[in-house]
Amino acid sequence: MVWFPLNVEDGAVSWSFDIVGLLAVVGGSAIEKHAQAITASPFGSFPRLLPAPETMLNTDRPARLPAVKDVTVVGVYSGNKFTELNFFADVIHNIESLPPFWFQSYRISHKEDANADLDKDVEQKGGPPKAVIPLHKFCPLNLVTFASILMTIALFVWAGVQHEAVGLLGLGTMSLSTSMACMSAQWRPSLSVRKARGKVVDGDVVIRTRSGAFVCVKCTEEVARELYAGTEVCDYVFTGRYHQALLATSTVLLMAAIIFFSNTGWKIQIAVGLAYIILNLAYWAMALLTEPSEMWNMEDRYVVEKLEDHENANFTLVLWDAIRTTKRIGWAKKTQAAPATKNWAGWLAEAKENSHKQDWDPEGARDKWMQMKLEKHEVDDDE
Repeated sequence: MVWFPLNVEDGAVSWSFDIVGLLAVVGGSAIEKHAQAITASPFGSFPRLLPAPETMLNTDRPARLPAVKDVTVVGVYSGNKFTELNFFADVIHNIESLPPFWFQSYRISHKEDANADLDKDVEQKGGPPKAVIPLHKFCPLNLVTFASILMTIALFVWAGVQHEAVGLLGLGTMSLSTSMACMSAQWRPSLSVRKARGKVVDGDVVIRTRSGAFVCVKCTEEVARELYAGTEVCDYVFTGRYHQALLATSTVLLMAAIIFFSNTGWKIQIAVGLAYIILNLAYWAMALLTEPSEMWNMEDRYVVEKLEDHENANFTLVLWDAIRTTKRIGWAKKTQAAPATKNWAGWLAEAKENSHKQDWDPEGARDKWMQMKLEKHEVDDDE
């Protein structure tokens, strides 16, 4: 058995170009869902087999993490209003999973040593402080990555036992292509951290979905700045020429790997094909069965307490829950949570006055105000 298929008889070339290499580039949608976590993982740059590594070859990298649209976020005391929910805030709330008229209440605070570690990092590295959210050490993604590394090592050993030099070259070039593709997109999350230490109002926020669900969050201004008000920036490790060089090298290695895989022996092709099928199934399972909260270790920096979590029959009841929790109505007017009529303005004012009463009837008060014919003078706009 020879190491390379170099036998040429009667002008017939023994190299072939089959479609076996296509197994290496399918499964892009599952990889794309976990692309941010893969490239943020400390194991992301390890040489290994990865389905559809071309998914990582993106010349236009996002400057920030994907946010949830069609969501209104407003500061209860600050009055700041945003029309999207930041990525890491959604890791906590999973806002798109809330049914209509659902109400939740949270208390979120920093861990005691969170800011101490931040100050230490500034002293050692200099520059503005940056809050970092790591992955869980034993999250499903890291486990699958570790399994793919072991599978790649096993395939190298098997190719060596079979004296398959082309298989070794294919595994080597594909592993290096994956490594460089992940390195080209390697990043660290950078949260906006409040630098000033002066005393300010609380950072409580209210989140309202398009379907009428409400989430109230009791927190400090520092927490609100990091999770809700600030911009989550992707701090990429490689930029400029280094990024372009990694992209180009990874692309060339990927094309070479597909050619090598198409010309390996049938035993190696079966082994590599099975490896890609198993890895594709693993990443598809993660995409379907795991949530971002199982990937990102929010507990490393924040203490999250869920205070309330229940469904309501209609919008009036869930709006009352939010007013009862915040004891204010300015945010409701700013976000136009209720119709801009005098009748509803009167209901809001009465709801605020009774926000300390658990037995107040919001529906009865609503019906009363809707039946009233108000004169043209403005209702008191006290918040």
